[in-house]
Amino acid sequence: MRLDKDKKAAIYKNVLNKLESKLWKALFDKDIQTIQNLSKIENNLLKSDKTADWLLSDISILKLSKRIENNFRKKNINTIQDLIFIQPLRVEDYRTIKTIADAQDDTYCAISGRVISKSYRNRLSMQISDSTGIIICSWFNTPFYLRKILNAIKIGDNVVCEGKIIRFGGYKTMNHPIIKKYQDFQPRLNVVYPTYEKMRSKTIATAIEKALNLAPKEPYDYLPYTIIAKENLIFLSDAIRKMHTDPQDKNIQKRIKNEESFCLMLALIMQHNNIKHKRSPKFLIDEELIDKFRSRLQFSLTNAQKKAVKEIFDDMRKDRPMLRLLQGDVGSGKTVVAIFGAFAALKNGYQVAIMAPTQPLAAQFFSEAKRLLQEFNVKLVTSSTKHKEILYKQLENGEIDCIIGTHALIQEGIHFQNLGFIVIDEQHRFGVDQRKFLSDKGLHPNTLIMSATPIPRTLAAMLYENSGLSILDEMPKGRKPVKTLHLTKQNSKKAFEMAQNEIAKHHQVYIVYPLIEESEKQKEIAAATDMYKKLKETYFKDCTIELLHGRMNGEEKEDIINRFKNREIDCLISTTVIEVGIDSPYATLIIVENAEKFGLSTLHQLRGRVGRNNIPSTAIFITKEDISEEAAQRIETLCTTNDGFKIAELDYELRGPGDIMGIRQHGEQNSLYINILQDKKLIENEKKNVERLMQMRYPLNGGLLKMLNVKWMRKFDYLHVW
Repeated sequence: MRLDKDKKAAIYKNVLNKLESKLWKALFDKDIQTIQNLSKIENNLLKSDKTADWLLSDISILKLSKRIENNFRKKNINTIQDLIFIQPLRVEDYRTIKTIADAQDDTYCAISGRVISKSYRNRLSMQISDSTGIIICSWFNTPFYLRKILNAIKIGDNVVCEGKIIRFGGYKTMNHPIIKKYQDFQPRLNVVYPTYEKMRSKTIATAIEKALNLAPKEPYDYLPYTIIAKENLIFLSDAIRKMHTDPQDKNIQKRIKNEESFCLMLALIMQHNNIKHKRSPKFLIDEELIDKFRSRLQFSLTNAQKKAVKEIFDDMRKDRPMLRLLQGDVGSGKTVVAIFGAFAALKNGYQVAIMAPTQPLAAQFFSEAKRLLQEFNVKLVTSSTKHKEILYKQLENGEIDCIIGTHALIQEGIHFQNLGFIVIDEQHRFGVDQRKFLSDKGLHPNTLIMSATPIPRTLAAMLYENSGLSILDEMPKGRKPVKTLHLTKQNSKKAFEMAQNEIAKHHQVYIVYPLIEESEKQKEIAAATDMYKKLKETYFKDCTIELLHGRMNGEEKEDIINRFKNREIDCLISTTVIEVGIDSPYATLIIVENAEKFGLSTLHQLRGRVGRNNIPSTAIFITKEDISEEAAQRIETLCTTNDGFKIAELDYELRGPGDIMGIRQHGEQNSLYINILQDKKLIENEKKNVERLMQMRYPLNGGLLKMLNVKWMRKFDYLHVW
């Protein structure tokens, strides 16, 4: 059957090659009617629309039990595509019987032979022999149904055993193999899947089989055939079939990586083309006014800040909406750069909206904006703001010039009179719909996206190539790099003694824990609440010490943060709620307990809470003695560099693009196969393919456009928010 499908695919490719030649001739001749006819035939052959409809179908069409369906949904497996892209852990090949001599160690296979002995000690063992050797098969703690099967096997019977070959004591063995009499053997592939929500591999295999049974008739695909032919790819139908029968086939990865690269670049180019066709008012930038505004600062801009401000102003002078990513390390001065853009928009008579992910960060932004934008009405709105409806009315009437807030800014019922400039701070912390909802409140406003979590340069350059990318790669004058130390729990006393010394110098200290309370799964983690009590009674009994965590209400958090900023608190014990938004220039030491539990990006952000002045500062990461290789690599990286861009590169390698780019949202279950750093040449090649098709106005089939809209365009909605 498999050979028949391969032959059929070859026949289809032969027919499609001829069609493709005619189609390209029609494209060069600009013969519209012929182009339409040929593309229709090609799409019918590949069943592109049916393929997309099938892949995007909800798993409810499989008529699984409610429990199983809910278990899949808990893992964000909602569509057929999510389901069939669950990769097998392994495929056990029992299609042929091997001799005992030919059965390789650590492989799964079927062997056949005669039972020559049985023993019942602390386990049931059988010796099975064929003409080439002997294998020992063992079963431990056998349930009743299995004992019944094993008791039916007698010495002298010819049997087949299916399982893993393990070398033990010089003998080949199998533990808990499936055993059956020779006449009952049926050749098969046993596909083993990872377990989800206590679902067995067999349950997942059954669901996948049901999904595959609903697939269009092979071959099927939604990629343009010109890409399949040019890159010598297998059809999608072949890739999916082989993924569940022969997952090691290199053609699968080649196919999927090319598909992802092509769709990634097509989605990006289509998004950027959409931006080009939008129109926004040109802003007049009065350089004399800008110079006066610059004099309000209490410091000089770095060269990187000056360059970023110029790039923003150049964009604002154009008649199409700005989309610019401003990325810089913690403390590089992004807020001031954004306020320059806000000032220019306000001077042109437009309203400004600034959205931050946390109340502390919003309050910090508000404090700076209020000081610098003195002549404008600047307001702060967060979830704890009282009488919001009054602010919203003033906003709609144009009485408020600049509004700064958190998620409260994206609620229904908020309307602007003339929104022209948006700043989205720490954009990866907001969902796609949230970011888009804010921008929908203005008519193609200029948008500045800020990130203190640097995206790897290669990735950022690709994503924002046709819009705008500004990088703050230098720190303010006098700022010293934070010294980073790694201690194990046995040596943690040294960290707390250093904290005592810093407090004695009238400096401030952060101590961070991953959890608020003990939990069943992570009993080894010292909870912040317990440690707060212990430290208050030991190292910090003569100091002002407070606890801050995410379960506090907004007013409680705000009170503690303000007291810390005012130097009324010496030591702040916290969870990662301090990751962004608390800025005290006198905080010189941060201690992170159980640092192996945090990601690289979070640790770098936490380290950024100190060193906000010219006072030497230190970050101490405390871990248990025995940590994973990946955790050790994270800690070592932080101890050797303060460069956020180098850290971003490694973070990408460790976590993949999904988390960094904000892709893993809306139930995205599977991450990308491509690695944008390692597969750069492949992506560049597919970019050329896309540009060639767009230039020639190659007809894109409906199935591809559906997949782009659902799987790809939505992922990159944050690149433009209109």
